[in-house]
Amino acid sequence: MELKKYQLRVLDEAKTWLTELAKQQALGNKHAALDAWENVRVPGRRYAERRNGLGKDMPNFCLKVPTGGGKTLLATQILGLIYSTILEKRNGAGLVLWVVPSDQIYKDTLKALRDRNHFYRFSLEHAVSRRVEVWEKHEIARLTPTQLNGSLHVLLFKLASANRETKDQLKMFQDSGGNIVMHFPAEDDSDANKALQQKFPNMEMLAADEAKGEFLLKTSLANLIRLNEPPVILDEGHKAYSDLARKTIEGFNASMVVELSATPRDESNILCRVSGKELLEEGMIKLPINICNSNEGRWENCLSKAKLKREELGKIAEKHYDKTHLEIRPIVLVQVERVGKDQRDAGLIHAEDVREYLMQRLGVSETEIALKTSEKDDIEGINLLAEGCRINWIITKAALQEGWDCPFAYILVSLNNAGSAQSMTQLIGRVLRQPFAEKTERDELNESYVYCLRQRADAIANDVKKALEKEGYEDGDGSVVDKSGERQAVEKQSSFFRNEFKALYRPFDGKIYLPRFCVRYGAGYEGLDYFQHLIGQVDVEKFHYDQLNWDLSDEMDKAKDFFYRATIGVRLDAVGVEESGYHETDDVVKAWLVASLPYDYFSFKQLRIVVENFAGRLCEVNPALKGRLGLVKFTLRNKCREFIETETDRLAEAAFDRLLEKDRLCFYLECVECRFQIPSSVEIRKKPRLRHNDDSEVAKSLFDWVERESLNEYEANVALVLDKHPEVLWWYQNKVGKDSFAIQGYRKNRIHPDFVVQNGKDEKPVARVVVVESKGQHLSGNPDTEYKRKIAGHFEKIGKEVSWQKLGEGFDKQEFRFQILDQGPYDGWKDELNKLLHH
Repeated sequence: MELKKYQLRVLDEAKTWLTELAKQQALGNKHAALDAWENVRVPGRRYAERRNGLGKDMPNFCLKVPTGGGKTLLATQILGLIYSTILEKRNGAGLVLWVVPSDQIYKDTLKALRDRNHFYRFSLEHAVSRRVEVWEKHEIARLTPTQLNGSLHVLLFKLASANRETKDQLKMFQDSGGNIVMHFPAEDDSDANKALQQKFPNMEMLAADEAKGEFLLKTSLANLIRLNEPPVILDEGHKAYSDLARKTIEGFNASMVVELSATPRDESNILCRVSGKELLEEGMIKLPINICNSNEGRWENCLSKAKLKREELGKIAEKHYDKTHLEIRPIVLVQVERVGKDQRDAGLIHAEDVREYLMQRLGVSETEIALKTSEKDDIEGINLLAEGCRINWIITKAALQEGWDCPFAYILVSLNNAGSAQSMTQLIGRVLRQPFAEKTERDELNESYVYCLRQRADAIANDVKKALEKEGYEDGDGSVVDKSGERQAVEKQSSFFRNEFKALYRPFDGKIYLPRFCVRYGAGYEGLDYFQHLIGQVDVEKFHYDQLNWDLSDEMDKAKDFFYRATIGVRLDAVGVEESGYHETDDVVKAWLVASLPYDYFSFKQLRIVVENFAGRLCEVNPALKGRLGLVKFTLRNKCREFIETETDRLAEAAFDRLLEKDRLCFYLECVECRFQIPSSVEIRKKPRLRHNDDSEVAKSLFDWVERESLNEYEANVALVLDKHPEVLWWYQNKVGKDSFAIQGYRKNRIHPDFVVQNGKDEKPVARVVVVESKGQHLSGNPDTEYKRKIAGHFEKIGKEVSWQKLGEGFDKQEFRFQILDQGPYDGWKDELNKLLHH
């Protein structure tokens, strides 16, 4: 995952201030944070100074980022900046406090930071260049000084657990045992205890008797925190402004406080602001919100409409998966009025009423429905984004109002007959996050949907506006669409060939053809078909099973239960390790693998051969695996999919190469299946046109209207260079879709080049058409780009060697080229494009 533009901007702004702050601190400035703030001219209100429990300047700032903007990701990167500037001497090690306001945010943050494969964890380790360990309060007693000095340790806790008035009742303020005692002087060393207390005057003491010379520090978690002067990440920082909350954070001797908030308090030191517009432009959120306000009054009908919408989105998501292999499973959130066991007969809409209606009347499977209430939590511990998860409906009253985010949540159904939209708008933020933080090609998957009952349109619009503001989206950041009836069609129009270009192709009735790979058989030709000509030649028995050398000992080792014993005065001891229960036989696991592999172009028999050979080889490499496949069945499935796809590509490529070697792969435009006709008109949305920097219109596009929004920044630059190039007669933007030009290679998914360019001279076409695939700098050199480059080479080779009269009458001198155009770090792509067009 790459950082978005606004995230890079935020980090650059934070780095500027932190660098100046480090400079001021190095000079011994007691007002370093304030002076640094003024020196870098941070806009907005004057910086508000704070002091920590030692009386030292406590730098603090806020990142204002709306819901869905990646605050946690930014926090991991900010920690890296802190440890490379003001805390540089700590070498990325030590203690960090990560404070959250609620149970849900606590669970989600803990899960993400502890998952070594999660991007947040990877981002943090990369940012601080250190190993990272994540702790909860009840575990931290195991932390030793050696561990503390050797890596970065994140202590996660809820603010409520540390800012109560009755501190003496809190475990973190109580004297503790375990390894915590190793961080403090020995009990019988009063001088050392006194010296440390003088250095940290706010550390709590068990004994402080000057007359007797007795001094003993509490070996508490709170004192350990004070001793380390940690940086603090304060999630939902606007909730930590009570006097007690502020004193608690300051009392931990924080060296830096970073607030994360969508709606910061007026007194916050806002260093960086992110607007909702920036998130929308980067594809981070699903806006606009489409509201279906039903006046029928029956909640059952409202629910039925939501089901139809979910099915519609599901079909679109399936097509999206076919193109991208990114699964989106639209989820519906249903807000009811009652959830308690004894509240069903209160005359209000109850969660069980909704569940039964979904199952009995709408045909929804029980496994697709989950309840999320204070009493019952069916989604606890479930990864809703995982392939194979079947939950499509979540019924709640208010349990999802804060801290819960699932990008697959697209539809909110508010079954509230009370005549107020207020409770509904509290859940709006839960359906805003965009899957994979990236817009799709289908607008329907880039928007969110709300279904409600008998609300006034103006009241809904006003309440939704307030809800967006609550999530950090200022006025104007996103549009709200009231939908009391059917979905209004977005205004569209058609774009046609420019007349001056259409006239050039009169011998072909104004039609323009492009070649695709075709296969020669005898005297006939047919279009290259991935399944017939390539997959049909794949023999699964020729997979390189002997090259499977995966060591699964680590995965098997993790599949264990660890047992410990603890008692007073004795350190924690491991007393035993037992293998996790695995009740499935190897044959059952192999049958499950065959059934769960998503390759319908292989027969059941072929998949069984693959699984048998795959499992057999891995048991040879890992002798301990035999008879225990059930321990690592999900790892085996992932590995098997990876192996099948790699080997399938290898053998399909070999089949493709054989067609080339036997001169069976060619171009032949007289074969209808072997050619592509550029449509004479395309449907476009009525959006702003692509224009040059001097505001002049493009003149050489094949069609009379090119939408600016359909091109990314690099593609737009390529298009504008083509438009000004003297050797270009016309250029055509090839959009992805069933009506676009695509080249079949030896992989399943076809290649959709970005541009088709007709060379020209004296306003007439010359015998050269260039197909261009533009690749941004971040994609240069990746496997997909290299695959496309290889196919481009074959395309061009055939274009040069084929007997061109066989392309069809009138194409006897035509030349076709296919080029991958890498963006590169500078403007070198322009030189490459010039060379391509000159040749």
